[in-house]
Amino acid sequence: MTGEGMEALAGIMDVGVQRLAGIALKQSSTEDSPVDADLVPLESVPAGEPLIDGQAAADIQGNVFPGFNKDHQRFLFLTMNGTDDARTWLRWLAPRLSSMQEVLDFRREFRRERLLTGTTEPSKPATWIAFALSHHAICKLLGKHAGDEMGDEAFRQGMAARSTLLGDPAEQSLPGHRERWRVGGPDSEVDFLVIVAADIAQDVEQAAAEIVQAAARGGLTLSFEQVGENLPGNLSGHEHFGFKDGISQPGIRGVTSDGEHLSPRYLDPRNPHSRIFGKPGQPLVWPGQFLLGLPRQDPADPLAPAEDNGNFPAWARNGSYLVCRRLNQDVPAFWDFAATASREYGTSPVRFASMMVGRWPSGAPISRSPHEDDLSLAGDEFAHNHFLFDDDTTHWLPSKELAEAGYKEDDHTRATADIFGQTCPMAGHIRKVNPRDSGTDFGASADTMLRLMMRRGIPYGPVLAGVKDPPPQLIAAERGLMFVAYMSSIEDQFEFVTRRWANSSLQPNASGHDPIIGQSDVHGDRERTLELRLPGGDRERFSLPREWITPTGGGYFFAPAISAVGNVLANGEVGDH
Repeated sequence: MTGEGMEALAGIMDVGVQRLAGIALKQSSTEDSPVDADLVPLESVPAGEPLIDGQAAADIQGNVFPGFNKDHQRFLFLTMNGTDDARTWLRWLAPRLSSMQEVLDFRREFRRERLLTGTTEPSKPATWIAFALSHHAICKLLGKHAGDEMGDEAFRQGMAARSTLLGDPAEQSLPGHRERWRVGGPDSEVDFLVIVAADIAQDVEQAAAEIVQAAARGGLTLSFEQVGENLPGNLSGHEHFGFKDGISQPGIRGVTSDGEHLSPRYLDPRNPHSRIFGKPGQPLVWPGQFLLGLPRQDPADPLAPAEDNGNFPAWARNGSYLVCRRLNQDVPAFWDFAATASREYGTSPVRFASMMVGRWPSGAPISRSPHEDDLSLAGDEFAHNHFLFDDDTTHWLPSKELAEAGYKEDDHTRATADIFGQTCPMAGHIRKVNPRDSGTDFGASADTMLRLMMRRGIPYGPVLAGVKDPPPQLIAAERGLMFVAYMSSIEDQFEFVTRRWANSSLQPNASGHDPIIGQSDVHGDRERTLELRLPGGDRERFSLPREWITPTGGGYFFAPAISAVGNVLANGEVGDH
């Protein structure tokens, strides 16, 4: 690793220290807004948003929505040896699964605690459990016909079978080829994935051990276990390259039976944008994009629902497809490239790396702070995602309740229209995977909302960012991201974004590959390109001769409603659910 790259990587920790000192509305790194959702008036919800009644809220798994987002997680990949014993284990597991209502109640109470005391840690820590199963598992438990009724072809085929379609190497000798995966490869596909998450490390270890012991009694084999941990200290919420992760998450339309928004609304309801955004930069998406059987997103009108196509069996209603991808990160290679290319471009390694990502390490978007990191902007959760690409950023007014809770206004430098990628490169990661208001190869910008996913990833492996003079064994250690995302269509969401945009040098706009997650395999040639605009407007193309992220396992799963686990899968009977 070059000295310049090492120096830039070591400096990431200092950015974290300054960022934490600059937050005005202090909050936990792993929970959502500090403002109580109950304070936002229900009248700001457009008429006709779906009602998620108490029965559904108690049945939908809580990691689908609103998400666990705990510091300590365990991923348990399990394989059945016999269906009868596995069904016994499923009956044991079902009442232990965490529901949407449970997670919503926890977050609501934690928000109240923060408002009253300013605490950043919940007074009552929680441990939560999520479950999903593969297509093969459905066929084993319910019969092949039941598996074939699942409408998503990608799910039916599985991730290993579609690996090369995702851009993974076709040559078996190359890192990332499915035959070399740690879990989920052609000879290591699993039946079940259980995710355990907790606020306290000891709690997650204890819960995971109990699940594994019960699984062994049910004749299941633990094929692989992965520890996921939020990075420590000032790097909390960051991924291993050193950048704040998980900032841009969609909101979800709908209200619960007690009148609470599924996603809180923070804009003044007189602002027409309040009908489209929950908070600035957070689009409100119809819940059918993440949960089967609910209204889906209209491709032309963000306010209009579209009917679900019903291409799933009745028992799968209120369930969600889950993509799990174990991604190794080559941190030294990433920063070595940033150091070398930045000299050619005429800027610093950190700024060049930030241009590739689209955000500074702190999370501040380069669209609003093109030349240097803005720690105050990064710490403002109502501003750090408020920007567009084709239009100027508009001024917005907070709701009365938000203002009374202590938020004055977004007074940070606004983003200006950046149609040609002069500020945020067209191939920048956040622009590639979410073009926002830009038209794409698929048409109008509203289509982009059909591609959004609920991401629930967490890092694994020892930290290298911020470590001065790391020993060779630390540099060589395995580290990366457990990418986890929920959606209603693997083909139209995860695979579309990966195959059509991230892996393409021409789509959604001609500018090169996504330099972070993009892959290219043309007749065995893995080289990618990245195009940046110089200050004068000319273009400069960089060759990316190697990848910094390598797939090492995963799978396509389905996260059913809790009742379906205990009443259908555990009994082996579809019935009339």
